[in-house]
Amino acid sequence: MASGSVFSVGYAPRLMDRMGPPMSELWLEIDLAQAGEEISATARGGQDVQPPPHTLGARFTPLLVSQFGEWVKEAASRSASLTGLLPGAQVLREAEALHQALFQQGLQESLHRLQGAAGTEPILLRLNPKSPVLKAVPWEALCQPGSGLGFLGALPGLLLARGVESVKAWQPREVKGAVRLLVISPSDAEAPGRLRALLHESLQAGELEWLEPLTGPRANKAGVLDRLRREPIPHILHFIGHGGLDAQGAPCLQLASRAGEEPELKVELLAMELESSFRNDLRLVVLEACEGAQPGGLISAAERLAQAGAGAVVAHLWPVKADVARRCSVAFYRSLTRAAVQRGDVARSLQDARRSILADYQESAEAFSPVLYLRGHSSTLFDFRRRKVAPPSAPARAAPATPVDPAVEALQAMLQRPCSLVLGDHLLVDSWSTAVETFRQKLLRDLQSTPWTAPEFLPLSTLSQRYVLQFGARRLKSEFQSLFRDTLPALPLVEALARRLSPGFHLTLLRLPVLDHALAEHRPELALYVIQPSQEDKEAPLILRHTEDQGWETLDAFPESFDPQRDVALLRLYRGYQPDQGFDAPLLTEDDYLLGVRDLRDVLPVDVSAEIQKELLHRPALLMGLSLQAWDHRHVLHSLFQRQRLPLGSAVLLEPEDIEAESWKKGRGLPGGPTPQGISVIQAASAALAQALTEAEPGREP
Repeated sequence: MASGSVFSVGYAPRLMDRMGPPMSELWLEIDLAQAGEEISATARGGQDVQPPPHTLGARFTPLLVSQFGEWVKEAASRSASLTGLLPGAQVLREAEALHQALFQQGLQESLHRLQGAAGTEPILLRLNPKSPVLKAVPWEALCQPGSGLGFLGALPGLLLARGVESVKAWQPREVKGAVRLLVISPSDAEAPGRLRALLHESLQAGELEWLEPLTGPRANKAGVLDRLRREPIPHILHFIGHGGLDAQGAPCLQLASRAGEEPELKVELLAMELESSFRNDLRLVVLEACEGAQPGGLISAAERLAQAGAGAVVAHLWPVKADVARRCSVAFYRSLTRAAVQRGDVARSLQDARRSILADYQESAEAFSPVLYLRGHSSTLFDFRRRKVAPPSAPARAAPATPVDPAVEALQAMLQRPCSLVLGDHLLVDSWSTAVETFRQKLLRDLQSTPWTAPEFLPLSTLSQRYVLQFGARRLKSEFQSLFRDTLPALPLVEALARRLSPGFHLTLLRLPVLDHALAEHRPELALYVIQPSQEDKEAPLILRHTEDQGWETLDAFPESFDPQRDVALLRLYRGYQPDQGFDAPLLTEDDYLLGVRDLRDVLPVDVSAEIQKELLHRPALLMGLSLQAWDHRHVLHSLFQRQRLPLGSAVLLEPEDIEAESWKKGRGLPGGPTPQGISVIQAASAALAQALTEAEPGREP
C-alpha cells in the first residue's frame, strides 16, 4: 500500500483481513516534506482521523532540524546522553521543542482521540520523511516536553516506525514453532557466534531457531543467492557488514568476492531474489554495520528492501559500538520471538530494545541509531495464535558425523580437572579492541605538538607513560574513565569458561569486571571473592564477596575460612572498574607494571599471597588473552610463578594462525626459560570454542 494513500476503516473497532489476524485501525501516519525553508506535516489515521496540515514553524528550518540530527549523532558517537553533549541540556531542549512543533494542537488531538479508542493498546505511528535531509534526522529522539525520557522511539504506548511507498500486499506470517534466523557476515566470521551465544536463552526455549550462518568466503554472491533459494527459508535475515552506493548511486551490500569478482551486491538484485521469500516465510531483514563500517548505505538498502516486499527492515542511522549493537539485537529478538503476550510485533520489540540501551548504557543516544522501516499499517509480523514452542530435541546419541575438533577436546579435558585461569587483556573482540584503539588515538592526539609527541606504533604502556610525563597521572585516569565507563565487552568464551571453572584462584588483567560478573551470574552456588591490590597499602587490599543471597559486599580481610576446593577467588591485578561499580586507578604505564606487578608478596598481605601462589604453582594454568610480544604479560607470568616453569599440563588458548604458537610450545619468554616441553597450545576461533562449550554443557545431550 502506498504511504500516501488514505486507509479508511470506518469506526469498527477491528478490521478483519481475510488472510490473517485482525488488522488494527489504531494507527497514525505523518508525511514530513520540505517546502522551501519550511517543513510541513500532513497526517491521517484510523478512525477517519485527518487533522489539518501544518508547518513546524519558521524556527525549524531543514538546516536547523539537520543540525539537531548532528547533535544526536555526536552524542551517540561519544556514548553520551542528550544532556551530556552541550552545556546544560540544550540538545534535550531541542528534542522537546521539535516534538512540540510537530505535535501541534490538531495533530495532538487526533493522537489523543486514537489513544482514547485504543484503551491499553498502543498506537502505531508511521513517519514518512520525504527528502534525504529529513530521512537522516533521528525523529526517534524527539522527546515529550517535561518528561525527561519520553522519547518517541521508547514510549511503551506508541509504536514508532518509518513508512515506505510500496504497492506490495502485506500480511503477517503464521509461525507455528520457532522463528528461523539466518545471519550473513562476510567480513567478520566470528560475529554470528557472538550473537548466538547471547541468544542462548531464546534458542534453548525453542522460540528461535538458528540456521547455519554464511561467513567469510561462503558469503559471496553465488553463495548468498544459492542459500536464499534453498529450504529452510528464514523468517528473519540478519546481515552484518558494509553497505554503500555504487557509481550510479544504487544501494548495495559488500559481500565476499572470488578472484576477479566485484564484492558489491546491488540491493535491487537481492530484493528481486527475495521477492518470492517475502511472499512466503521471510518477513524481517536486519542490517547491522560491522565494526568500523559506516552504516549510511544500509539505510538506503533498508528502504529499498521494504519497498520490494519485506514486511519490515531494521537498520542503523550511524555507527554504534559492537557491544551496543549486539545488546540491541538480543533485546530485540527476545522481545520479538518470546512465547508471551504481545509477541511478534516488530515495532514494540524495537521500542523494548531502545529502552534496554537507555537503561544499560546510561541513557546513551546510541539508542536512537536503530530505525524501523515498515510497509504496512500493522507492526505484527508473525502470527503466533496457533504457535507451540518446545526446547529443541536432543540428537540421538550416535557417532558424530564429523570428527570432534581436537582443540575443543583438549579444552574440555583441561576444564574437567582443577586449573587456574589467567585472563589477559589482548582479546580479539571487536568492542574491546575498538575501545582500546579509541583510547590510544585520544592519547596520541593530546600528545601532538608537545615535547612528548609519540609515533603511532608505540606500545600502549609506553604511550601512557609519555602521557603521564606530560600531563600527569590524574589526567590519564580521567581519560580512561571517560572512555571505558560504559564499555563492558561481550565475551562469549569467557562466559562459557566461567560456567566450567573449578573452585580455586583465578586471575584477570582486564580493567573491566567481565570475568567477575560472569562468575557471579553462572556460578551462584559458589562463594566468590574478588581481590584487588591497593595502590597505597599492600596490607589493605580491596576484598569483595559475592553470594547469591547477599550480592556484593566489602570485607575487611580475606577470610581464613576460604577453601580453594570449594570457593572461588579472583585476583584483579591491573585494578580498574570493580564488580560493585567502584573504581580504582588502573595499571596502564610502564612504571605501573614495573612497580605494581612484582612478587605477590610485595602487593598483598603475606598470608594471602602465599595461599595464591601455592595454588598457582601446583595447578595447571589456562592462559587466555596473553601475548609473548607484550612485555608486561611476560613480566606478570614471571612474577606469578616465581620464575619457575608453569605447572605440568598448562595450556594457552590462541586464535588460528597465531604466529606466537611455536614460541609458546617451546616456552620462549616464559618463566624457567625455553624447554622442549613448553606448554600445550590450543588453537581455535574463540567464538567456535564458546559455542562448543555451550552446546556441551553438563546436563545437555552432546
